Amino acid sequence: GSVRIAVVRFLRRTGYFVRETWINIRRNLTLTVAAILTVAVGVMLVGLGLMARYASTNALGRWQGGVQFEIFLEPNISGGQIDALGEELRNHPDIERIQYITQEQAFELLEEMLVDEPELLAEVSLESLPPSYRVVPRFAEGELIESLAAQFRQRPGVYSVETGRQQVDAIREWFNSFRWIVLLMSIVLAAASALLIFNMIRVAMFARRREIEVMKLVGATNSFIRLPFILEGMLHGLAGGIVGAVAAGVLRNHVEELFGRSEILAFFRSFTVTSSQFNTAILATVIMGVVVGALGSAFAAGRFLDV
Repeated sequence: GSVRIAVVRFLRRTGYFVRETWINIRRNLTLTVAAILTVAVGVMLVGLGLMARYASTNALGRWQGGVQFEIFLEPNISGGQIDALGEELRNHPDIERIQYITQEQAFELLEEMLVDEPELLAEVSLESLPPSYRVVPRFAEGELIESLAAQFRQRPGVYSVETGRQQVDAIREWFNSFRWIVLLMSIVLAAASALLIFNMIRVAMFARRREIEVMKLVGATNSFIRLPFILEGMLHGLAGGIVGAVAAGVLRNHVEELFGRSEILAFFRSFTVTSSQFNTAILATVIMGVVVGALGSAFAAGRFLDV
């Protein structure tokens, strides 16, 4: 009997909260749409910032640990040529250490990069991938790196030599600047969203001030009165978060497709985001929307009931 009574009370309270939340949303439809769109833009920038961070980390990962240039060999190079080149690199006075990457290891790295694009991976064969030497000079000086790279470009069996250090540093700096700009814009838009939701909840509570006074007179607690309005703000934030997440996903797909089609932007093809990283960014986007909505509505409800 007591369990049944508790269940009935819970269902009645839930029904009340849902009904009151829907009434508030319907009364302020214009403000609701404005709040959702503002939240969506703000959290979309958060999602894009996270994905840019993941993409730059994935693409530039091979340059971590001091790798200054990479010597790509012909896929059909002979074992003797590989050994001879390795011996020359190890004995070079300006080279600190080297790492040989086999075709199998190169294919494994490619599998990690193209984990979300199996159709592209299927077009690549193990035999077509070049083995390579990753080289760390004793001194990370631009002129020395270029001089060393030039020495080995004409060696038998060498396909190409990529230095890329200066370009990589510039790209890393650009991505860092981009993330800071996105973070600043996200903070500004999140604050604007919270203020918009704050004002919307204040307007809704003011329009129902007589009902709230009656509820207080019959013994309703501030928490009971406040909850439907907080739920309303959280729903606005959730809706904005979902819209922002969808927009961020669409932009990600569009950018990756653009990089895939353009030969000019071919360098950026390695700036990919894995499925787990994409899911993390999307989840963070939605959660931030809910948090912004909850904070704005809770602050508004608290201020109104404290007056």
